[in-house]
Amino acid sequence: MKLLLTTLLFTLTISAADFSGKWTGSFVDDSSGGKSETAVVVLKHSGGAVTGTAGPTTEEQMPISNGKVDGNTVSFDVNAGDVVIHFTLTFADNHLKGQAKGESNGEKHSATLDLTKAE
Repeated sequence: MKLLLTTLLFTLTISAADFSGKWTGSFVDDSSGGKSETAVVVLKHSGGAVTGTAGPTTEEQMPISNGKVDGNTVSFDVNAGDVVIHFTLTFADNHLKGQAKGESNGEKHSATLDLTKAE
């Protein structure tokens, strides 16, 4: 019984990850032959919602919208001019990893992200 209770508490602690902070890493454009760029995402996590900014550098940030947290998954949108990019990232092994997808002028784009917490 004690083992079951310890396992349950450990599971609840893992699922209660706090995504707040600055995350940095790579943004690999799947549409352009794997071109890799830097990515900086600054999140503020509160309950089931997340707010913040995202962009290629700390200086070049765009506000996120529709930010949601579901367990270890974070999703949000970024309006990048002529395209809205939807991000879906999952927390595993101290990384936020996942996909960014958008459509511009009828052409679909996707990228793979791998971020680690910087602050």
